[in-house]
Amino acid sequence: MTIKLYDLCGKDKDRRFSPYCWRIRKALQHKGLNFETIAVPFTGIADIDGNGAKTVPMVVDGDIQITDSFAIAEYLDETYTDGPALFGCESAIGISRFVEAWTYSALHPSIVRMVAKDIHDILEEKDQTYFRATREKALKATLEEMHATRDQHRTQFHSNLLALDLVLRQQHYIGGNAPSFADFIVYGSLKWPAECSDYDLLPQKQRILDWYSRLDQ
Repeated sequence: MTIKLYDLCGKDKDRRFSPYCWRIRKALQHKGLNFETIAVPFTGIADIDGNGAKTVPMVVDGDIQITDSFAIAEYLDETYTDGPALFGCESAIGISRFVEAWTYSALHPSIVRMVAKDIHDILEEKDQTYFRATREKALKATLEEMHATRDQHRTQFHSNLLALDLVLRQQHYIGGNAPSFADFIVYGSLKWPAECSDYDLLPQKQRILDWYSRLDQ
């Protein structure tokens, strides 16, 4: 049975930009599982399979429905044991939770302020209305104000990526010599702006660029 992955999209259904959905796309590919993606706009999330979902990704595997990206990764590892592991052990799960917290607290605040207006501009009109209202309220600034100061946020963003660069001096991936869910967490957050904006965010650090390129296959 093919797994269904509900994946956030823009007006162009091929514009898939959710960092959380990209984590799961990479996880499914890593596990070698058959899956199909189903494009869903912001205002269509609540209508997925009539279940009132609030977020994507959502994975549907037979009768199983899961929406949290970390919970999905754990489910895939527990259910499909023949493919390569996403975690491999309990300590790897704990480390991945730390990476998730670091990504959310150190990278996402800068990224969303740099590309919020770009995201808005690739959405359908009704999604633009929803996105502007919710993001401007949460971030306490207009999309245009954030857009005007994004070079400042890029400087902070590059500084916050130092930890990744330091890890990659010692090994090819965050988890060691092979990719794991910890890598897919950070990769998804860097893939997010790449899919919704032409604004160049990646620092010119060869180790980070090489790591990103290896994952971006």
